[in-house]
Amino acid sequence: MIRFSLFGIPVEIQPFFWVVTALLGGATYADSREAFLAVSLFVIAALISILVHELGHALTGRKLGGGYATIMLTSFGGLAMNQGGRFTRHQRFLMIAAGPGAGFAFLLVIIVILSLIFGGADVMALTSRELFGIRMPFRTNELVDFLNDKPFMHLFLGNLLWINFWWGLVNLLPVMPLDGGQITDLYVKPQRRVFLIGLVAASAMALYGFLKMGLYPGFLFGFLAWQNYQNMKSVSWQ
Repeated sequence: MIRFSLFGIPVEIQPFFWVVTALLGGATYADSREAFLAVSLFVIAALISILVHELGHALTGRKLGGGYATIMLTSFGGLAMNQGGRFTRHQRFLMIAAGPGAGFAFLLVIIVILSLIFGGADVMALTSRELFGIRMPFRTNELVDFLNDKPFMHLFLGNLLWINFWWGLVNLLPVMPLDGGQITDLYVKPQRRVFLIGLVAASAMALYGFLKMGLYPGFLFGFLAWQNYQNMKSVSWQ
């Protein structure tokens, strides 16, 4: 167990966070020193990105509703809590949305810094390749030479871009307990309908995950689908 503080907020990282994140980063296929290093870079990028995300929740909650803010990184991501905080529905929406918002803002900061160094056009070409697989031409060789000379820096930057964009979008799906599911829970009643929506969305993502993304993303959303189904059975339509 690792414990420390960021901006006065206690942070706890549980052991299974490292295990699951490494599996998502391809640890089961790592068979060389370079592959293990690549997995380690993915884990570091995920750690930084998830901490930014959870700090968005915790700092916004502390500002709006007070309470005792804490952050825990667990096997399936992070959890920010503001124990004793008092929130209106609108404040709770802002606190939930601040997590993905912080991740997207972090992504924008990375893009802006790279653009100031290498030029906006080439950074947009890099971003298009890393996020969407669209191969746009680079205008100069400066960024290409930098990435070729530092392949692990290239990999780390690609991980940061990919995680903060795609994980941010996935986290907005209407699946409990993801942020999108929590936002749905604020506005959709009865709660059984919230879990039904989550069951359908998570099942679709599990199927897509097993077919296109691999075992562990499919398993993750399969678990979320099962969790939403169990919760749906435990509440009424009233």
